[in-house]
Order: sequence, then structure tokens, then C-alpha cells
Amino acid sequence: MKNITTTLSLIAVAIFALTVNAADKPTQLTSAIVSQKDAHITHYEGADFHTYFYGDTPLTKGAITGVAVIKPNNEIHPAHQHPDEEYLMILEGSGTWTLNGKSQPAHTGDILFAAPNDVHGIYNNGDVPLKFVVVRYQTK
Repeated sequence: MKNITTTLSLIAVAIFALTVNAADKPTQLTSAIVSQKDAHITHYEGADFHTYFYGDTPLTKGAITGVAVIKPNNEIHPAHQHPDEEYLMILEGSGTWTLNGKSQPAHTGDILFAAPNDVHGIYNNGDVPLKFVVVRYQTK
């Protein structure tokens, strides 16, 4: 069962990466300000992801920054792992963090750091939408 769960998680992450900004391939990012109204929105069942930046920087490749909004009793994708470093910061709402097989409550203001290949995720088991910032990147 663990192999099936891991495979499904990897598929979910691959789909997420492909749809983050499906119309655009990663490009070299330059200094800029992106307003909320100009962010690219990807809709999922039970969640939306607003991509502000997606591309390579002078020091990283495949950097993604955005804001996820998860409806109650949903997740954007199951707990997963990838070779990128990632930070998640909860702006609104609450839920449950998963980090390397352990779960704990997730509250507004919390920040999760996931080192490369650590299994991580967040589930909204609250009564209101859970909104969090995502910063994910990989060194060149």
C-alpha cells in the first residue's frame, strides 16, 4: 500500500508541476512585482493555486512562488516529496501538517520548511478556507 501511496503522491506532484503555469515553460526570472490580479490561477478539486513566479533565477531552477487556497476538508494534493526545498506559511485558516510521517496541528502564522525529499503536506480539516504561501526551488 505504501508504494501505491508514494506513486500517487508523485503523480500528483508531477501534475501540479505541469499545471502550475501550463501555458509557460520555466523562464529566467527577473526582478518584478506581480499583483494578485495578475497571478495565474490553477483550479483543483477543493483548492486553487495562484502562481506569482515560475522559472529559473540566477541561483535556482524551477522556482515557484504562489498562494494556495484549500477549501475545508480538502488538500491541494496528498503528502509528497520532491528534490526541491520548500517553505509553506499559513496566512489564514488551520489544518494538519504532515512532515516525514508525523502529523501535527497547523495554525495561522506557522511556517513549514521541507528539505529535499522530505515527505510533507497540509490538509484543511478546519471550517474555513486555508490560505498559505508556497516558495519552492532547487539549486542549479
